[in-house]
Amino acid sequence: MAVQFILGRSGTGKTNYCIKAAVESLVNSSGAKPLILLVPEQATYQAERAILSDERVAGYSGLHVLSFARLQFMLLGRNTARPGLSRAGQQMIVQRILRDNKDKLKVFANCADWPGLGRQMAQIITELGQYAKSPEDINQFVAELQKDERNSLTASKFADIGLVLAEYLEFMEGRFFDPDIQLSRTSELVERSPFAKNAKLWVDGFAGFTAGELAILGRLLKVADEVNIAICLDPAEIDLSNRKRVDIEPAGLFNPTQ
Repeated sequence: MAVQFILGRSGTGKTNYCIKAAVESLVNSSGAKPLILLVPEQATYQAERAILSDERVAGYSGLHVLSFARLQFMLLGRNTARPGLSRAGQQMIVQRILRDNKDKLKVFANCADWPGLGRQMAQIITELGQYAKSPEDINQFVAELQKDERNSLTASKFADIGLVLAEYLEFMEGRFFDPDIQLSRTSELVERSPFAKNAKLWVDGFAGFTAGELAILGRLLKVADEVNIAICLDPAEIDLSNRKRVDIEPAGLFNPTQ
């Protein structure tokens, strides 16, 4: 696998470079290698239009223009053909779980019926899903916290969160589709999917990634043959001799991407 980083400030032609490279590969490819352009959800239509604006491309099937959501649908297939869950619906489910498991909660038992707790717990579950965390990860963290008595209250809080997360995942199984929770499952399927094996991959337009998206991207890097990643960053600000994150200017314009 070869990885190339395409660096430049906004407006320097990174997206145009990726589009042109994808079109050239599409036109000159024999179809032996899959071609994947990974962009944010809101940029998929724009990327498709840009590809089709090339007079050499009347249509195509060998190139996949994907967001992480579209990638989920491709890999999970029929498992996504379930009713989606709104934020309000998620809160209702979490509130029910809190109420039904009140006697098992160590810290939140007295406020399990409060709507505010259900709303906050639903937000926590969303973030855990986005960062590909499982109940096993929470339990492992609780075990680490319990090694120090000073962390007993924090450990109890996370034990409650782990319990609610486990009950939520069990309730959702086979009933509803939650895209945040599915991120971790998607990453597990990438390496087994033939559509990404030995692919040419372009990644463009992202200001950052959640841990779940990074897990998917990491799996793609393992199976792809050639990877090009465009990043909004001034090349002049990169010091290859200094690779320590702590030495990067915290108030710098390009701090997040650095």
